[in-house]
Amino acid sequence: MPEILDIITAATQAYRKFEATHPDREIRQAVGNAVRFLAADLKTAAELTASTTKG
Repeated sequence: MPEILDIITAATQAYRKFEATHPDREIRQAVGNAVRFLAADLKTAAELTASTTKG
């Protein structure tokens, strides 16, 4: 589903902007982990959606 991939792209771009502000290492790691988990969950959702809509 392209909308899900768009969300992953937007989250990744927002993280890069956040990282460019040079936050503390611990905060950067926490936010980075959250973005990676979000992307992984969304990829799983996209795969599930694709498998259930193929008929």
